[in-house]
Amino acid sequence: MAAPLPNPWVAVDPASDRVAQARALRRAHEAAVAAGRAPDDVRRVVAQSWERSGRAGIDPEGHLAPVRFDEDETGERWRAHPLFGVLPVLRSVLSDATAASGHVLAISDADGVLLWIEGHQHVLSATEDMHFVAGADWSERGAGTNALGTALAEDHPVQIFSAEHFARRVHQWQCSGAPIHDPLTGRVLGVVDLTGDLRTAHPHTLALVTAAAGMAEAELRRQGPIAVVSQQLELELLTRRPRAFVGGREVALSQRHGELLALLLARPEGMTAEGLTLELYGEEGKPVTVRAELSRLRRLLGPALGARPYRLEGVDADVLHVERLVGAGRLAEALGAYRDVLLPASEVPLVEELRGRLDGLVRAAVRRSGDPSLLARWCVSAPGHDDEPAARELAALVPADDPAGAAARAQLARLARLHAG
Repeated sequence: MAAPLPNPWVAVDPASDRVAQARALRRAHEAAVAAGRAPDDVRRVVAQSWERSGRAGIDPEGHLAPVRFDEDETGERWRAHPLFGVLPVLRSVLSDATAASGHVLAISDADGVLLWIEGHQHVLSATEDMHFVAGADWSERGAGTNALGTALAEDHPVQIFSAEHFARRVHQWQCSGAPIHDPLTGRVLGVVDLTGDLRTAHPHTLALVTAAAGMAEAELRRQGPIAVVSQQLELELLTRRPRAFVGGREVALSQRHGELLALLLARPEGMTAEGLTLELYGEEGKPVTVRAELSRLRRLLGPALGARPYRLEGVDADVLHVERLVGAGRLAEALGAYRDVLLPASEVPLVEELRGRLDGLVRAAVRRSGDPSLLARWCVSAPGHDDEPAARELAALVPADDPAGAAARAQLARLARLHAG
């Protein structure tokens, strides 16, 4: 390949033969895939990115960037994002490149999810098959080496050309990306990217997106502090009346919505509509019914409920809180937080399984402690009031005249009458 360029973040020399350079890079890529390491003549920033991509499990042969959000959800996220307000500034700098030079302008959030794409229609159509679309994850973890994802990983503007992309599907393309920061806090807000056919690559493209990012940061500084709106989702499912709190706003939930959320909480990697249907309704269920419920639920919860697959993001729950407290040995606090079993009225098999798992976790920890005060609290709690072995242990641990012992014996008598009846 050609001699190294003076700027390690630039991929092409203005005088180089783009097609010949692409062929040489493809040979280097093939060698790297075969040997498990990049040849020495591959740029260091690219070689390091290839290593990260491999560790992330990206398959260079057939990988496609995952589409994390559907059109509606992506639109919601874009309109709420700080970079939404600086789109006119970015357009003013980059419009010539998108219209005249055959590029598309893409803007991502800090996680590498594409929130906005516009530009040359031919390029938009041609890149759709490789999932260069709004809602797709183009971080290195999602798509492998690419200018947008690598700019995030390095927190530096970078140009990626042809087979420098880790995934073969992207070898026809070149891209330049620059991170945009909150000018007051320095945190990365997202990336501005120009993508086009490899034959249109030019080192000036990187300078252009770098300048655009700088102008966007200047505009953000002029606009003042960025309001940070919490999208934290908090769930209360240890109750007969489930509810959620989204950024502090209370949302009442139906029993079915509570069950859907419990299932997604149990499967943090996400579930398809078909998988949720099977859990809720069995073989006779219809995914269209579940999709309608999830659509209603998303209107209540907003971006906290993701799609493709359906999953929860930025979530905490009373169920998880109890598990953490038990794991930390803070049993008194765990009993205070474990007010009731998980969705007591639900007959969904997986919810019943989760309910039993949490109940068994708390029950075993309390009984294992041998602490009379914890056993007493457990025996009078909603989840523990039918625990006959715990009541027997408590009665054996405390003196006959202790009120806790009297309560335990009364509990045993009540349970004996129930069993006899």
